[in-house]
Amino acid sequence: MKNRILALIDGFNYYHKIDRYFHLYNEPVKWVDYRALLNSILTEEDDAANAKITYYSAISTNSKESTIRKHLIFIEALKTVNINIVLGKFKKKQIPKCRPIEKCQNCHNVSCGTLHRHEEKETDVNIAVKLIEATLLDEYDKCFLFSGDGDFVSVVKRALELRPQKKIVIVPPPPPIQGNSILAQEYRCAELIKASRNPAFLVNFERIKKSQFPNTIKHNWKIDFSFKDDARVKHKLNEEFDVITNPWAI
Repeated sequence: MKNRILALIDGFNYYHKIDRYFHLYNEPVKWVDYRALLNSILTEEDDAANAKITYYSAISTNSKESTIRKHLIFIEALKTVNINIVLGKFKKKQIPKCRPIEKCQNCHNVSCGTLHRHEEKETDVNIAVKLIEATLLDEYDKCFLFSGDGDFVSVVKRALELRPQKKIVIVPPPPPIQGNSILAQEYRCAELIKASRNPAFLVNFERIKKSQFPNTIKHNWKIDFSFKDDARVKHKLNEEFDVITNPWAI
């Protein structure tokens, strides 16, 4: 009997490295088909056809409309390959003092230098809850955690304490380096890998480039999303399409 596969993807943990690579080398890497990426690392002993994948992220509603649209398009593309989507939220965080390199256009009170930033919340908790739940309910034999976030050390340890026979494999995002020769320490997640009790699968950008969606996907879908911009003006995206087009195509 083949291994039942679960994959949990920390969307922003991967996105930051992918975005950095994109800006460094101007190569198309953002349009990632995470099912294809997962399939590329599975073995014949794994049940690829029935692998359950969940992508965790959040819509940055304080971003530009074009940025929000790109994120929504990408999420719709993931749905076409049967990837479940779980979204957290961005919450406003008040910073008591601006950094020297920051301008004060976002300050709540310029005279006291109080800056408002927005931080993504809930993704780490959502992933942790799912990992423990799936472990206790015996929903997988092998779980691939696509993240390099050290905050998952405790929950990975606990999952393996509860069910020592389970296998958890860490798949950290690669450093923004071209080529195949990347040292293991460049991934900077030694404690998380150690907690998993298994060797990590260290993907590189050559593999990610081979795991991209086609630039056009035939699919009927609709954007229906409301948000407020920095001017506190409410906007609504409401559009219908019969194809999904790569918004980062070069």
